[in-house]
Amino acid sequence: MTGRSLALDLVGAVGTATPPMVRQAVCPSTIGRPPPATALFRADARKPTDVRVARAPARAPIRASGAGTGANNRAPAWQAWNMAVQINPSILSADFARLAEEAKAVEGADWLHVDVMDNHFVPNLTLGVPVVESLARATDTPLDCHLMIEDADRWAPQYVEAGASSVTFHVEAAAAPVRLAREIRAKGARASMALKPATPIEPYEDLLPELDMLLIMTVEPGFGGQAFLDIMLPKIRRTRELISKHGLQLWLQVDGGVSASTIERCADAGADVFVAGSAVYGANDPEEAVRALRTQAESATAKASWACDH
Repeated sequence: MTGRSLALDLVGAVGTATPPMVRQAVCPSTIGRPPPATALFRADARKPTDVRVARAPARAPIRASGAGTGANNRAPAWQAWNMAVQINPSILSADFARLAEEAKAVEGADWLHVDVMDNHFVPNLTLGVPVVESLARATDTPLDCHLMIEDADRWAPQYVEAGASSVTFHVEAAAAPVRLAREIRAKGARASMALKPATPIEPYEDLLPELDMLLIMTVEPGFGGQAFLDIMLPKIRRTRELISKHGLQLWLQVDGGVSASTIERCADAGADVFVAGSAVYGANDPEEAVRALRTQAESATAKASWACDH
């Protein structure tokens, strides 16, 4: 089955994937960092706020002719700035008895990455909707919920309602990923799809216009503190090439083993959103660790061929 036919089957009754949004090519070395995500979300509203007062975007979305209902054709407010580096500390490596304090310790981060595991899709059990609701009240940092759970079509929308500003479902656990992505966005959150290390990106090429972010797992999902899988770097590069090929505004996130020794390789390969758990919460100063990782990623991105040569 071709990638296109598979994508159309996955859309089902919702409709076919629509033409992608045109993306302006701007080398990150020539642009400033966008306003932090915390300035663009209100934790109480649980939806993107109006950002017309934010700095003018370097990569403003441009609607393509014939644009329809795909995610990249109806960019939300938080997608209207240049797509610069983002650092997302993972609370999987935090002290679960002090989650509110641990969240405040990284308020300089762009998002707070929340790993939800059900002990079925992955062999670990973490937290669920009630904890996400509590975290949303405890921090102004927007929540980036990564659902490593079965029956994602049923549960993902509930995490938006609980206060998540970004929800990632695994394509391996979604019966209708396009419909699910559209439902997540309709509720006001960023829609993201994750791929396990063994899942190729190519069959899902035609789904990319429906997403705001794609997550490439760089470890086997389920536990924090694992070693980075270098064999995922070519997959990150291929994914970035597909994003560029279609001119999409799409964040490319990596999760697993991201640290000071691996983040530059990830950025060079094409990632621009970095989930870091033990590299942040295992540091003496988590906030300083976030700043240091950001500096490394921004430096590597500024020199990356994918960012400047298209």
